[in-house]
Amino acid sequence: GRYLRLEHILQRTYFDKSEAYPSGTNKERRRIAIAQALKEEVYVVPPSRLLSIISQSLKWQQYVGKLPPGTKYDLFKGKAPTERQEVDAMPKKNTRVIKFGKKSRAECAAFSPDGQYLVTGSSDGFVEVWNFETGKLNKNLKYQAEDDIMMHSEAVHAITFSRDSELIASGSAKGAIMIWRVLTGSCVRTFA
Repeated sequence: GRYLRLEHILQRTYFDKSEAYPSGTNKERRRIAIAQALKEEVYVVPPSRLLSIISQSLKWQQYVGKLPPGTKYDLFKGKAPTERQEVDAMPKKNTRVIKFGKKSRAECAAFSPDGQYLVTGSSDGFVEVWNFETGKLNKNLKYQAEDDIMMHSEAVHAITFSRDSELIASGSAKGAIMIWRVLTGSCVRTFA
């Protein structure tokens, strides 16, 4: 019955909407009904199959022109990753100087991959985010405007950003590693 009906529909040279979407449904309602039926039947999809489906979906997006060929796409963020062309060159002059207290000095520093932040780790244990254009603390970050600074109990000797520039990892003189959220200044995780 069902197979013959599908074969009959495929042999036609025209599209009959009432036959494809019976009982007053439309394309969107039919898709939702199919998705619900699949959801009830399929409990687990092997990771390799899921990756295959995602790959086919991206190829289709390229085929219909919604995603230019060769474009990289971040599935988790729902957009193409931004890549900046960088030219490695030695600086010709100092544009800004960041001043620390009399008993403090920078032990390490890192720029975020997206170029928005400069973060330093100092000998007094502070992890601070700077506005590198003004040479002052980044007061756009609420916690720094309120003098609530990220801090270790000893000197910070290593610092780096996550690839998405949302997290900072800092390492202290005694080997403690702390993961910080840049926008809130909160410590996400500590490894002692």
